[in-house]
Amino acid sequence: MNKLPFGSHLRRNLILFITVLSLALNRTVSGKPVEGAIGSSSPAAVQSDSERLRRLEKTVDLLLIQNTELRKQVDELRSGKPPALTEPANLAAASHAAQTAPVAEPHAASAPAAIPGSNTDVKFFWKNGLGFESADGKTLKGKIGGRIQFDMAAFDQDASLKGIAGDAASASEFRRVRIYTSGDLNLGVPVFYKTQIDFAGSDFKFADVYVGLKEIPYLGVLQLGQRYEPFSLEQLTSDNYTTFMERAAPIEAFSPARNVGAMVHNEMFDGRATWALGIFSDDKNDRGDGDSFDSGTHVTGRITALPWKDESSNGRRYWHVGAGGSVVDPENDTVRFRARPEAHLAPPYVDTKDFGATALYLSNVESLWTFGSVSLQAEYFRAWVNAVSGLDPGFDGFYVFGSWFLTGEHRPYVASEGIVGRVQPLRNFSFRGGGFGALEFALRYSRLNLDDESVTGGRLADYTAGLNWHLNPNARAMLNYIFSDVDRGNSDGRGHSIQTRFQVDF
Repeated sequence: MNKLPFGSHLRRNLILFITVLSLALNRTVSGKPVEGAIGSSSPAAVQSDSERLRRLEKTVDLLLIQNTELRKQVDELRSGKPPALTEPANLAAASHAAQTAPVAEPHAASAPAAIPGSNTDVKFFWKNGLGFESADGKTLKGKIGGRIQFDMAAFDQDASLKGIAGDAASASEFRRVRIYTSGDLNLGVPVFYKTQIDFAGSDFKFADVYVGLKEIPYLGVLQLGQRYEPFSLEQLTSDNYTTFMERAAPIEAFSPARNVGAMVHNEMFDGRATWALGIFSDDKNDRGDGDSFDSGTHVTGRITALPWKDESSNGRRYWHVGAGGSVVDPENDTVRFRARPEAHLAPPYVDTKDFGATALYLSNVESLWTFGSVSLQAEYFRAWVNAVSGLDPGFDGFYVFGSWFLTGEHRPYVASEGIVGRVQPLRNFSFRGGGFGALEFALRYSRLNLDDESVTGGRLADYTAGLNWHLNPNARAMLNYIFSDVDRGNSDGRGHSIQTRFQVDF
């Protein structure tokens, strides 16, 4: 049942008040009530006045409906659409029906008239976050959301590792505290947008901030603004959905991360493949997670495919493959690669420091195989550097991990972007309902080599065990243990990291 707007209620009540007042005045002579006047003790008079009031209410409802229709026609005229005019004969018939319709019993409740919706009306709803859309479901659609990730970490390093990277002290932090709004506007041209601000740390900074156009012939989607460059499956998968607390060390070392630029991307072969290509430059002011290296302009692209997808499994069995590359113009003719031991509160364990380079070429290949509650994911990265002087160095790294949901869930796939989506527990955790949520166990091995030619950034191998408890689609607790083996210069060091996170996002 539609509710009348506040202004319509006010107009209706004023009309009824004036009508009742007029009846009372017309039926009173010299201050004395006459037969049939309101307030008369005659049952027939009371019944007659009740009938009149109900018919007046129906007439007011009809006038409100007509007023809404006229407003709708005005909106359509302003938007350039020809209005769908209501036949006067139909309105006259409706008015006659309102005047002659049978009157309900005095104590029967009468329902308010249904008022047709307008495209300017907006409704809010919950679907893994606060959503909103216009009454027609097309003109405006969007979400308002955010995330909170609170981390705690403790470290144990031998003397050699402390000499290489410094002492990693136990600490805690708000890893990410963000709010965002995103949505689609369909006012002749399908436009979309996203604005996301991170408040973690001492200052706020922009994460994703962009606008775009959809349904462009041959190109598909155009995005302008700041976002992740199209490079690496794990990098492009939201940190709300990644299996481990931090992405693997080779991603931190080689991925271009977020930058400002323009990108086009599209789907192919009925959603079984995607491609993306963009040109970017460093954002010097606001970066959501920071950059691995400083650069000027660079061109980055990615292509993905689904060689195998079991249609009968409802998205639980598939195989994803992809490849990416980037051509980078280093800023000030210098580059630097470094990485932490997959723990954000630790210092970098391997680091090339700045060295001269006139060009940088990045590439990666990726694969994700999911078979129900079990999945295997791996990526390989390679970087080639044109050195300012001497021989050209090259660096590489890879990771591989396995994930198993003990409670039967799976890692969902977002085919339009070639990434992993939000885990949906089969039964949300509840103290009363008996649900436990989703329990996921994972193991990862990663290796990063930053030694070549005259550059000695070091080699890092990490062994990580993770346990994730998804209480519901919007909250999870994470526990990671990492053993790090570092070889840098003439020193070998080893360290242990244990970290935990509680996360809420919507």
